[in-house]
Amino acid sequence: MRGDRTDLRGEAQLITLGALACTLSPDELSRSLDSATALMRSACHADDCEVFLREPETDDLVLVACSGMHGESLMECERFHIGHGFPGIVAAKNQTLTSRDIRRDRRFVRASLVRQGIRSFASVPIVSPTRTIGCLDVAWHDGSVDMDGAVELLTKAAIPIATMIRAGIAEARESVRRTLDALIDASAESRGKSLLEIMTRTAGARAASLILCGEREGEEPMVVSTSRGCDTCADAVVDGVVACPALRHGHGVSLGASRADWPDRCRSLPSSVGAPCCLPLVSGDQLEGIVVLDRGGDLLDPPMRDLVPLLAMAAEGASRLGAEGGSTSVCAAARKPVLKLRTLGKFEVRLHGQVISSEAFGRKKSLTLLKILVLRAGNSISRADLIEQLWPGVEEKAGANRLHVVLHALRAVVEPFHSQRRWIYVCNEGALYHFNMESAHSIDLFEFRRHAAQAARAAAQGLESEETDHLRSAVELYCGDLFEDELDADWCAPQRVELANQYADMTLHLAEHEIGAGEAERGIELLRRGLLADPCREDLHQTLMLTLADCGRRREALEQYRKCERLLQEEIGVEPLPATRRLGRLLVGTP
Repeated sequence: MRGDRTDLRGEAQLITLGALACTLSPDELSRSLDSATALMRSACHADDCEVFLREPETDDLVLVACSGMHGESLMECERFHIGHGFPGIVAAKNQTLTSRDIRRDRRFVRASLVRQGIRSFASVPIVSPTRTIGCLDVAWHDGSVDMDGAVELLTKAAIPIATMIRAGIAEARESVRRTLDALIDASAESRGKSLLEIMTRTAGARAASLILCGEREGEEPMVVSTSRGCDTCADAVVDGVVACPALRHGHGVSLGASRADWPDRCRSLPSSVGAPCCLPLVSGDQLEGIVVLDRGGDLLDPPMRDLVPLLAMAAEGASRLGAEGGSTSVCAAARKPVLKLRTLGKFEVRLHGQVISSEAFGRKKSLTLLKILVLRAGNSISRADLIEQLWPGVEEKAGANRLHVVLHALRAVVEPFHSQRRWIYVCNEGALYHFNMESAHSIDLFEFRRHAAQAARAAAQGLESEETDHLRSAVELYCGDLFEDELDADWCAPQRVELANQYADMTLHLAEHEIGAGEAERGIELLRRGLLADPCREDLHQTLMLTLADCGRRREALEQYRKCERLLQEEIGVEPLPATRRLGRLLVGTP
């Protein structure tokens, strides 16, 4: 459809905003958002409209309402991280979109929407006084839409929508507070049952369970249920191992009808469980347990429609139940990663905060196996490829026997349920092996890459302060080359070179930020750190020489040039680039 410029401005705009105000009610948050998306879609002459809301305890936004022609396509992206498409104002009309656009910002571009001819988009943030709480998006087939008028209307509409959302979430929290405060002298089980009852009514669920764990290691979790059927999730936290993704990351999970799309551990739920919604009980940075609600056959569209207010209720419940202390606090070990690895520099394994010596693994190849799996970041590797990397040239049958021994030795150390043959970290499906990225772990390599990616995104958005923060975090994590005790290993050589180059790039960019901010000494230190990783990087040498000269340290700058000249000759047999040689001549005072 073709938008009329006058329909989006003036009196028509006031009528639309008045109608919107009449549809919004904090007591019926989800229904109000459904009505709002339908109204804004019609007012903007759009083909689709959607709302994402931010989870209370994370930086993820989830799809909670959508209206239009392409519902299935919109639900290709039900969740995105606020760093992967920050909800600022975005507008694009009459565009031929590519896969690059899709990767850049998945909140408003889905592959199937592009195939179906969507050519124009607008997205505006929904904000509270302190932070972004969501975004309101519309999409058109029309390439001649009045984009300025649409953005103006959406921006104004986002204000009452934000007020309604904040009031609705506040009321959800208040309902829990009133209920639990009225039972201040009751037992933890009674209070937990009351929390479940109010959340069950809000969600329209047919059954629910609340799982709380004790502080002492090995203590059995306390399970409270409104009926039988949901309590099979009681082993979500056992002996300090957080196995449930919803609990571990603070996200909520609302599962649809297709059991094949559920996480592996959820597929073992009884067949009577139809559409579970799993909510972590998070109080600040503390995990207190989990609530499981089962809606049975009542599937929501979209599946995460009620997730945000339910998460708010769970957070309020966690703060009330957790305040009681002892019997209702999740064990301390479950609040932090159980397995921690250092891969940059000297390899180190920690379990529950304790360093595990290499001798504890019995076989050196056990550690190498762990490194290979970690480097693949959750991607599977076949038994044959593992054998070839661990024992090049060995016949497959003999290699399979060796792999079995090495794998057993590794699991005996890192797997908490080894005697039960339950694998949390080193997993396999037949002859395919992988490191479980959903496990409770902390690995410097993944953190380094995460900060590097976030720094690049911040730079692309012109957010210099945010870019600098992520660069600093990444640089501090780099304590040496990747797996420096495996210097002769071919299986990690390309990644080692790539990471060293990336680190050198980041030290240069961060040094330039520091120097530009008047912190020349910090910049000089960073440049020297970068040169330790890659001594032949002439751009680092050049920047260091110029910075030293600008600081009046001409002699040091000249020494740096001579060092650069010597290293290039010794390492790769070349002389410096013309620009570097000109800089050297300037330092000695010759033309």
